[in-house]
Amino acid sequence: MKQWENQVCVITGAASGIGAGLVRHAASLGMKVVAADIDMSGLAALKRDAEGEIDIVSTDVTLGSAMESLAEYSLGRHGEVNLLFNNAGVLVDGKSWERTEHDWQWNLNVNVMGVVNGIRAFVPRMLAQGSPGRVVNTSSIGGLLGGGQFMGPYQASKHAVSAITETLFQELALESAPVTASCLCPGEVDTQIWESDRLRDPRERNQLASEAEQQFHDQVAGMVAEGLTPKEFAHRVWEGIEADRFWIFPQKEFKAMFQVRVDSILKETQPAAIADLMR
Repeated sequence: MKQWENQVCVITGAASGIGAGLVRHAASLGMKVVAADIDMSGLAALKRDAEGEIDIVSTDVTLGSAMESLAEYSLGRHGEVNLLFNNAGVLVDGKSWERTEHDWQWNLNVNVMGVVNGIRAFVPRMLAQGSPGRVVNTSSIGGLLGGGQFMGPYQASKHAVSAITETLFQELALESAPVTASCLCPGEVDTQIWESDRLRDPRERNQLASEAEQQFHDQVAGMVAEGLTPKEFAHRVWEGIEADRFWIFPQKEFKAMFQVRVDSILKETQPAAIADLMR
């Protein structure tokens, strides 16, 4: 669409999955795209295959200095940033008390501090640039739902992202600059997030200790593989942005599950299990 031509879009976690879908869609709209990820081979493959103006930047979102460098590069290269997707995310599953400190820290560093570092690096610059901007933080339906056995690190991180983004929206509303925020809550999208361990040293990879945990992992990973394609997902994301939505729900069918959780909270009952939420 004409409204997006020559605008600047920065996307973290861009080498695969949702991030790669966002990159392709933004480039197809004529945007100037800065694609950032720690996976440079994935970024290089994306740049070869995708059409449009795409710069790739090696970035570890867990490092504030790396996100500062990404912001300096993006503004130096293009003069402004109109869309920032703090999208990088990983998943560790299994029993909460059996996950190592490193497992928890890795999940929280990428999913939470990656968003925080993006906010701290980009928002001051976006406020100063004088042109419209939007920060889109990728949470999850898991960032609104509870009851996810074996999902402690991931759901904790995504609930944090939802709350951080709500706060960011209110804080930006107090500023005079035309910059706002959205919280993106994906459901099932055909990505590699359930194989996040591929990004870690083999010695640090998560080991599930029981058959029940492995069955859960395999079942949900299979459902994710049958989810929306990143291409269709990205199209729905832009529909939400163009409608100026704070909450962007590309898959709205989960709302009934969320209602079950809200009712449980208001009635002060025990949390529903995932199996009950999915009925």
